[in-house]
Order: sequence, then C-alpha cells, then structure tokens
Amino acid sequence: MQKELTPCQPVNPHLLKVSILGEPNVGKSTLTNKLVKWKVCAVSKKVHTTRKKAAAIFVEDNKQIVFLDTPGFVTPELIKKHHLEAAFVMDPRRSINESDIVAVVVDISNKWTNNRINENILEVLEEYRHKKSILILNKIDAMKSKGRLLSFTKILTCGTISGIENSTEVSENVTSTEDLSDLESDEKNISNSAVTASKSHKRGWPSFSKVFMVSALKNDGIDELRNYLLNEAHPGEWIYHSSTVTDQHPHDIALLILREKLLEYLPEEIPYKLDLRITQWETLPTGSPEISVKIVCSNSRHKRFVIGPGGSHITNCVERYRNALKEAFKKDILIHVVVA
Repeated sequence: MQKELTPCQPVNPHLLKVSILGEPNVGKSTLTNKLVKWKVCAVSKKVHTTRKKAAAIFVEDNKQIVFLDTPGFVTPELIKKHHLEAAFVMDPRRSINESDIVAVVVDISNKWTNNRINENILEVLEEYRHKKSILILNKIDAMKSKGRLLSFTKILTCGTISGIENSTEVSENVTSTEDLSDLESDEKNISNSAVTASKSHKRGWPSFSKVFMVSALKNDGIDELRNYLLNEAHPGEWIYHSSTVTDQHPHDIALLILREKLLEYLPEEIPYKLDLRITQWETLPTGSPEISVKIVCSNSRHKRFVIGPGGSHITNCVERYRNALKEAFKKDILIHVVVA
C-alpha cells in the first residue's frame, strides 16, 4: 500500500483508469474489492461508508488497472444531514475526468432505483459522452425474478441492450408464469420510457458500450468484467508500483475500516459523528503493526452506545475490526481501542 514507490515499468506496459460511479449503497466498494482481489475499500450496508475518492490497483502481466472508487452521488440535503465532506460534491467529476472508462453501477435489486439512472450521473455522462461507458447491474442474486433483468436493462440503456455479459442464464430463465407476467407488465412501459429517456436522459443512457450483470457479494460475473477491462487497457506507463494496491494511507484505511465496523451495529447517525483518531502506530519486531485508536464521542449518550452493556458492543467491534485489518494488511494486527 505504498503509493510513494516509483513504478517499475514492465516491457510494453498497458494502463487503464476506470471511474466507478453510482448512488450510495449500490455496492461500489464491494465491487472494487472483488475486482482487485483485496479489501481496500470499507464496506457497510449503511450509506456513505466511502467518504472520499480512493484508487485501487490491479496488476496482471504487463497491464495495470486503476479503479477510482468514489463516494455515491448525493443531494445537498443528505450532505448536510450526514455531515459529509466536500468530496461528495467534487470527487465523482474529478474521477470521471481522470478515467478512460466510466463504469456506472446500479443496484438492480432496489425496487426504488432499479428502473432509472441517477440524474446527476446522467448529467456527467452527457458532459463526458466522449468517454467509453459501461453499465454494471449489481446484486443480481437478490432479484426475485431473474427474467426482469433484461426488461430493466432495456430501460436503463434506452432500448440498446447489445453486448450484455453474464446474461445467458438470465435469458434462459424467462420461462415461469411469474417471469412472463412481470415482463409483460414491464414491456408495456418500455417503449415510451425508452423514447422519453433517450430524449431527455431522465431514466437511462443510450451510449453504454457494454452491460455486465454481476453479484459482487457472490463474486458472480466479476471475472468476466475484470477480463473485459484488462482487454481494454491501452499502451501507457504504469502509475503505481506493481506492489501497490491502493493510494490510501494505511492510517486512513485503518480508520475507514473502524467506521465500517461501527456502522454495523450502531444507530445510523452515530458513526458519522464520532471522531476517530490514530494515536499510535508502530511496527513490532515481527513486522506486524501495533495500532492504538481513540474513538471520541460528542456526548455521553453516544459513548454509552459505543461501549454497550458491560462493554459488549466495543468488544465485538474490536474483534471484527482486528479480523478486517488482518484481511486488509495481510498481517496479524495488535489493536488498542479507547473510547473517550
């Protein structure tokens, strides 16, 4: 995770920069972790775990892919509600500007958002329409009716659904009465929706060059997506050393993962208001890090929630935190956590 290392260029180096965009909680960070085969992004079922842009790096042979995992597009109201940084406004556009390919991730299992693409994302796709873009339908494992995937894909691509990856099983499964009924219901609105979307760009984007159906959590379709991106890499010097997997500082990763674990059991508003600090970071003779972290609570109520009855919450959190850090750093970690 040493971004300071000077890249060692292989023979005939190839490079690809991919911007991963999507609304909050669509699975961008989980997808990025699976694509690079390493836990470099914090993951939580609650929104806004990713607080700023981060790069994750995957290397295979002479090819380097740099994934730019960004915060989800949010409204000014949500930025104020969750005390979010200015990065939530600026970073997604910066990410697109830097990238070769724009990958838009949609949570296809979310019935409130699976039939449209976020208006802000459509706006930047229009702004950067000269860049290649792909659509990634995530969480297909959670879809009750697999046959509806093709129907939603038509809407999200304004009727242009050529080049779908990992869809053979889906199309073969459009056989049940429920699937056919659902599809017939959807198809009644697809024609008008596609026309409206193609004109006003309110629901879909007609210029996706490829559509991928994946389950990042189940690792389904990830290999196909990764191979496609490797094939898209073009001649160019590597940006990062071959041993680098993220541009984030180790301290930032440690704090992000701690917030991730706190999000798993605390009431939604509390983890965002906690001040997490690294107070000590030393390397033991064994090579393992010894880390001391302070969780500063804004009031006594939050402190009671963090500690839990008899210290149960913080004990469970620290254990999960230790295991997650071990996975991220590939080393045993000695952890000290203080709640203040």
